[in-house]
Amino acid sequence: MHASFLSVKKLSSFRAALLGGALLGLSFVMYPFFHAPFLAWIGFVPILLHLKTVEKFGAYFRTTYLSLLCFTLVSVWWVALSTFLGGFLMYFAQTFFMTIPFIGFFFVRKAFGWNRALWLFPFFWTAWEWIYLDLEISFGWITLGNSHANLWWFIQYIDLFGVWAVSFWIAFLNVLFIKLLETINDPRASRHYAIALCAMFVFPLLYSAFVFIAPKPEPVGTIRVAVIQPNIDPFAKWENSNRRAVLEKHIALSDLAARSGVDLVVWPETAIPYFILYQRGSEAWERLRTSIARWGAPLLTGFSDATYYADSTQRQFGAKYDRNAQQYYDTFNSAMLLDSNGNAQVYHKMKLVPFAERVPYMQYLPFFSSATFAVAGISSWGVGKDTLNFSFITKSNKKVQVTGLICYESIYPAFAAEFVRRGATMLTVITNDGWFSKSYGPYQHAAFAKLRCIETRRSMARSANTGVSLFIDRYGRPYGEIEWWKEAYTVEEIELYDDESVYVRHTDWFPKGCLMVSILAGIATLFGAVRKQSEIL
Repeated sequence: MHASFLSVKKLSSFRAALLGGALLGLSFVMYPFFHAPFLAWIGFVPILLHLKTVEKFGAYFRTTYLSLLCFTLVSVWWVALSTFLGGFLMYFAQTFFMTIPFIGFFFVRKAFGWNRALWLFPFFWTAWEWIYLDLEISFGWITLGNSHANLWWFIQYIDLFGVWAVSFWIAFLNVLFIKLLETINDPRASRHYAIALCAMFVFPLLYSAFVFIAPKPEPVGTIRVAVIQPNIDPFAKWENSNRRAVLEKHIALSDLAARSGVDLVVWPETAIPYFILYQRGSEAWERLRTSIARWGAPLLTGFSDATYYADSTQRQFGAKYDRNAQQYYDTFNSAMLLDSNGNAQVYHKMKLVPFAERVPYMQYLPFFSSATFAVAGISSWGVGKDTLNFSFITKSNKKVQVTGLICYESIYPAFAAEFVRRGATMLTVITNDGWFSKSYGPYQHAAFAKLRCIETRRSMARSANTGVSLFIDRYGRPYGEIEWWKEAYTVEEIELYDDESVYVRHTDWFPKGCLMVSILAGIATLFGAVRKQSEIL
C-alpha cells in the first residue's frame, strides 16, 4: 500500500489528470449492473496531489482542464447522441466552468499555502456548484452529490442540507485521503486521519438509521396512480402523420391501467406534441376528453402549448410571429392537468436545457438568439413565469396538490422544494429521455429523482417516454419500475404528505454557508496579495 500511495504522488501531469477525471466520471455511471459512487471518494486525489507543486498558472490550468474534461466526457458523453454539435460545445463549456473552484484554490494556495487551501477546497467546490446550477448557461447534471443518488440508505441527511452536503462530504473525504497519503510515514498522524475518515461515515449512517427506526409520519392520504410508458421513438412522434397513432397508444395503455381503478393518470413529457388546447372540439380533443371520463381520473400530461399576445409588448424575447393571426406568440414545453370536462390547469417549463431548448441570456445577447441546436420538435421554447401545483379532488374526496416537474427541472433541489412550500403533497416528473438511446443517461436522470424525494420528503410518480418510469417513496426507495425501453404501464399507491423537511423550510442554507466561507477566504487572499505587493515595493 505504501508503494502504491507514493506512486500516485509521482504521476505525470497527463496521467494524474486522466486518472482523477476517470474516477469522478465513473462514479456517475449508473447502469443497473454498474454502480461505483465510491470512486468519487478518491477522484480528486490524483489531480490535487499533482497540482500541489505546480507554480505556473498556465500549466496548472491545462492540467485541471484536462482532468475535468475527462470527468465530463466519461459521465455525460451520451449528450451528443441527441445533438452532436450541441453536446460537443457543452463538454468544453461545462469543463471550463468546473475549473472555477480550482482557480480559487490556486490563488489561496499561493497566498496561504497548501494546507489551508486544501481544507478550504470542499467549501470552494460546493459553493460554486450551487452558484453555477442557477446560471442559465449551466449544465448542472454532474453536481458531485448526484453521483450518490442510488445510495438512498446512506444519504437521508439531505432532508436537512440538500444534495450540496453530499458534494461537500465527497470533497472533504478526498481531502482526508490526501492527508492520509501525505502522512503515511508518520504513524501517529496517519492514524488520526484514518480515524477521521472512519468518522466521516458515522453521521450519515446514524442519521439514516434514526430516520428508518423513528416512527413514520402519518400520510394525509393515499391515491392510486397510473404511470404510462409508451416507448415511442422521440424523433418520430413529432411528425404530423404520427399524431393520431401517438395519441391512441397513450389512450390504449391508459385504458388498461384504469381497469384496476386509479385516481390519476400520468403521461410523459410532450406526450401530446402539438397545441391541443387550441383544438378544442377537434376529433383528438374529444377523444382525449371522453377517455378521461371513462377512466374516472384526471390526466397529467406533457404537451406543447402556445400563448398569443394581443399586446405585443408582453411577448418574451425571441417570440415568433403568426402572419395569419398577425400576432406574436411564444411556444412552451408544458404540463397540464386535464379533467373530463375539458378544464385544464397549465404549467410552462421554467428550467430549460441551455441551447437545446433555449439560448441562455438571449435577451441580453440578441445576436446569439439563433444559436440553438434543435432536437426534433424541441427548440426555442418560451420560459414559464411561475411555479404551479395542479389541484384535484379524488373520488374519495381527497384533495391532492401535485407538481408537474418537466424533465431537466428535476435536477434543481431548491426548485422542487418551492413546489412543496406551495402545498404539493406529492411530486411527479414527466420526461423524455429517449434522445439518449441505451446509454446510462436515462438511468442517471431517474436516480437523481430520488434526491428530490428525500430532500422534500415527498413520494413521486415518474413517467418517461422510453424509461425509466417508476415510483419513489419519501425515503428515495424505488418501486413499481417499468423495464427500460418497454411499452408498458404501472399502477401503484402513492402516500400523500403535508409535512415540511428542514431543507424545504430553510432551503440551501448549507451551500450559502460554504459561499460565505469562500468569500472570506477570497477577501483574505486579496488582502494578502496586496500586503505582499506593498512589502516588495
